[in-house]
Amino acid sequence: MADSRRPNRITLKDVAKVAGVSIQTVSHVLSGNTKVSLPETTRTRVRAAAEKVGYQPNRHAQAIRGGKTKLISVWMPVDRPIVTYMRYLKLISEYAKRDGYELMVNCLQRNDALIEGGKPPTLYPVDGIISIDSGKAILEYRKIKGNDHIPISILGFEQVPYSDSVSWDLDGAAKRAVYDLIERGARRIAHVTPDWILADFPRERRRKGYTEAMESAGHEKFFIPTQGDTSSEVKDNLLLQLKENSFEALFCFNDTIAIGAARALLELGIKIPDQTMIIGSGDYPEAADFQIPISSIHQPLEAIVEKSWEWLIERIAKPELPPRMTILDMSITHRESTSTL
Repeated sequence: MADSRRPNRITLKDVAKVAGVSIQTVSHVLSGNTKVSLPETTRTRVRAAAEKVGYQPNRHAQAIRGGKTKLISVWMPVDRPIVTYMRYLKLISEYAKRDGYELMVNCLQRNDALIEGGKPPTLYPVDGIISIDSGKAILEYRKIKGNDHIPISILGFEQVPYSDSVSWDLDGAAKRAVYDLIERGARRIAHVTPDWILADFPRERRRKGYTEAMESAGHEKFFIPTQGDTSSEVKDNLLLQLKENSFEALFCFNDTIAIGAARALLELGIKIPDQTMIIGSGDYPEAADFQIPISSIHQPLEAIVEKSWEWLIERIAKPELPPRMTILDMSITHRESTSTL
């Protein structure tokens, strides 16, 4: 018969017994207290004992005892497979590992992350928060009593107290991308974007840049809504629309949509870039590897995460710092899909 008894939690006492030292000594070592003079051999023995017995720190106790948990929460929507989110998370995890932090990912649905009045997650004690495309949830989180002081680093334009924002000039880059298409001879340029963006976000920054560029050039605007999160779904969704309407260029919301649009054009026998040029956004590796390499707006992911992490660590040390914001430049990588040579 299986033993159904609940296992006991491993405590400092268990670590002390294996290491042959006092509980207080274990506490000093595992909390990172360097003010107490202990031989390095003792510290090594305590750490080895903790690993041997499987000791896991109690984050609540750490927060109460020292005010720090060495835990950072990352907020990000998970209801759509956004490649850029995972690239952000990879970079953030590298900085966390370097600086001795652990990460806790709070998975948000779009109704939590992107609308006013959405319910933010109940948060475990953490030293700070990094918000990826979750600004509305952060604004709602700050309204709750007791949540007004936790340091936050926002990847985006939102600004709230005790926070910093690192953003990127996406509308400016979108405008330049459309101007580049115009300079290459395109007049009928369509913006291909998810249907939910067209329905709910009239000031979305790629849409804003496209609109401003087309209006400035005196050209008619065309919006093509699409559905699906894979290039195959996008291709199937766009086939009829691109068969019935011809365009000299397509400016796409992201590279997945750009690849789907390219696949639809090729299936219809439309030559890229001779008949229709394509440019996407995000500079995904898949765009460069496509059979006709796709031009794309390059997002400076490394610079964004580096500044975001740097500011968050500074704010954890000095929560009273005034809010800071920076907007990083973006570049456009032109490949075969926009070449006119």
